Amino acid sequence: MPEKLKPNYIDHISIAVKDIKEAEEDFRLTFGWEADGRYSDDDEKINVVYYMIGQTALEIMEDMDGTGEVAKFIDKHGEGIMVFSINVDNTIDSLELLKRNGARLLDQKPRFAKELKRHFAFLHPKQCHGVLAEVIDGKY
Repeated sequence: MPEKLKPNYIDHISIAVKDIKEAEEDFRLTFGWEADGRYSDDDEKINVVYYMIGQTALEIMEDMDGTGEVAKFIDKHGEGIMVFSINVDNTIDSLELLKRNGARLLDQKPRFAKELKRHFAFLHPKQCHGVLAEVIDGKY
């Protein structure tokens, strides 16, 4: 019997877009939302705009230079939901549990997001039927 991962909540959902300014304007016109924040992650080659919906962030993200994972995702699947992230108390412990359960992982050790000061790790998209799942600790 597999061990149960204990999630706190959905941390964030990330939508891959070709043009972040266009997407941000679409969200403003559709929902009346102004962005709650922005950041760039040079290691992941992404620019991000996010909206807080309760504890969950809805991110729109674009590739910085056309060579990162977001660009590859859009080339293969088009724009759309690329990542769902599960908030956990401890990414290291959660990753070990996933390994014991036999999950297909992209990360054997957690990464560290300098911009957000949080640890995270990705599961292989084939593990979750085409969506990149992530475990992440800390607060958005």
